[in-house]
Order: sequence, then structure tokens, then C-alpha cells
Amino acid sequence: MPIPCAHTLRALVFACCALMPLGALPADSQALAAFPDFLPVRSEFLSALITAPVSQAAAFKPVYRDTPAGKLRISTERAGSSLYVLFQFERDGGYPYASMGNIIVKRDMGTGYLSMIKWFLNDDGLSWVSLSPKNERTLLDYVVAGSVVRTGVSLPVIMYYFLMNTFSYLHNAAQSAIDWTLVLGKPGPLASELFAAALAEPKPSPAAKAFQKAMGDFSFVDAYMKEAGHPSELPDEITAPAWPMAALPSDDRDAAIPKTQPPYDAAKGLPLALAGGTILASSSSACAWMVFVDGGDGRSPLKLAVLAFWDSRGAYHIVCWDPVAKRTMDWAELLASRPSSFARLVKLPVPIP
Repeated sequence: MPIPCAHTLRALVFACCALMPLGALPADSQALAAFPDFLPVRSEFLSALITAPVSQAAAFKPVYRDTPAGKLRISTERAGSSLYVLFQFERDGGYPYASMGNIIVKRDMGTGYLSMIKWFLNDDGLSWVSLSPKNERTLLDYVVAGSVVRTGVSLPVIMYYFLMNTFSYLHNAAQSAIDWTLVLGKPGPLASELFAAALAEPKPSPAAKAFQKAMGDFSFVDAYMKEAGHPSELPDEITAPAWPMAALPSDDRDAAIPKTQPPYDAAKGLPLALAGGTILASSSSACAWMVFVDGGDGRSPLKLAVLAFWDSRGAYHIVCWDPVAKRTMDWAELLASRPSSFARLVKLPVPIP
């Protein structure tokens, strides 16, 4: 989808920036304390599901427990040569695989050994930590909004120990290697959350109307900048992803194999699979995004307004608004429906309150 070049618009220049991977940071303390954990329940069922003979664990009937974080279902599912031990929180009357705090443990039906622990870090199902055994150590992969932030981080702990301890134990073990603020961050920015709401209002604010008009015709971007109180700032098209690999599983019970994505394409932008992580990596300060999704997958192109912020629990939200259809789109569903799409990501400031 073409965006007007600088010479076609008055005083418009794209400042292309390459986002570098963020350093290791601990989670926000309040977000870490609020993370939905259930060590007493895990401890109750370790002997029945994790250390018991795998055939016995496979015959386990679902049970339910109430926890401070909500109702939890404990069950097992067999698929081929694998047995999945599931700890799933109730959400809207159901028990999805992918929900913040859920744990999925994978055992080999032949040997009974643990082969994976997957710990979900957001309700969208696009962020998790997966653990796999490596002799007397554990290898960790860290995925945020579908982007592989770290892979193969070696921890000097036997994998089984992570089930015997709180989530904070895992957090502390990996703290020197990963940035936890991406999934357990400080609440905010408030300005981003407010602008996301303004864009979806039946009667948008003048700045929201100007933003939507600029999405339809980029020559009006200067008008939005003035309306938003940033007349001297320029749009910023991102031409390098925060991280080059994506992991979008076809089965939420498993940890997808990280795959390096194609580089930036001047005509199409970045792979859509990398957009969520790239947006989050650059949204700790208030900003709004114009996301122009191409139609190369045989579907219609999209022009989307996207804002990211962290709620009171420290969980991120990627809010995606389609001004043409006048509806909010689910970001995870968008990625799943367009696995081979590209998108141009244009970053702009949000209105000054």
C-alpha cells in the first residue's frame, strides 16, 4: 500500500528508525505481585500429574479449584505421543488454553519425561515463556506479542523446580537475561489509553477525527499534527523490527518454533507477525500508530489505528481500530488471519491533553 513520498507532501520527511532489542529489566513490582499464580494448587497435583506414571496422569479426570486469581481447571489431554497437563483459568465462562497465568506442561507418553512448560503472560495468547530441559539446566524462550525476544537462555535450574516454586522464582532466575516490563509493565501511558478510547467514540474528538482523516489520505497528516499539538514533529516510519523472529503457534498447547521473518520491504513494510512486538517496544512513551496492512495475502488492504498501553495489572493491550468498518479488531485474530501479510508502521504522537 503506497504512502506518499516526501516530495509529494509539503515539509514531510519520514525518519526511519531501527529499534534495537531492549535490555534486561525486572517486572514492575506491583505487576509482578498481581500476576495470577497458584502454587498451592500446583503443589497439590504435582504427584498426580507430573511425577506419577504417565499412563496414570493420562487417566486423570478434570477437577476445579478456586484461587485468589479466579477459578482454575486442572486436566490432561493426550495428542499423539504427548500428554498435556493443563492449568487453565476461567475466562468468560470458558477455559481457554491461552490466558494470563495459565500453565501447560508437556510430557512424553513413551518416557513420561517433561519436555516443555509453557507459561502464558497475556490473555491474547501471543506472549509466553517456554521452558525445555537441557541436562541439569533449563532453556528458556521468551515471546512477546508473537515476537521472539530471547531464545535459548540457559538457566542453572532443573526444569521441574519451576513448577515447585512461584512465578516470582522464574522471574528472578531470568531477570538478568530478559526485559519483563514488556509483559508486566508500569500502568500507562494514560494518554495512549485515552486516545484509543477517543478514536472509537461515536463522536470522535477533533484530534481523533483528524487522525482518521490522515489515515485515509496521508496528505492530511500535517493537519493532525497541528490538531494534536505537535506542529513541528514528523511521522516516523519503522523500517527495522524490534526483533527479527516470530513464533505464532498453530496449537496453543505448544511453543511454536521461532522463525526468522523477511526483512523490511520498501513497498510493503515489515512482516505483520513482527508488528506487535515492535509496537510494544516503542510504546512505553505515549504514541499512536498508523498500520497499513497490505493485500498481498489475497485479502483487502487495511488501514488501522493502533495504540498500546499497560493496564492496572501491568498487562499490555494492543488496541486496533478500523475506522472504515468502525470497529475494534482483535490483534491476535488479525495476525492469525493474515500470517503472510506485511504492514507499514507509522508512529505519531498522541494529542496533548
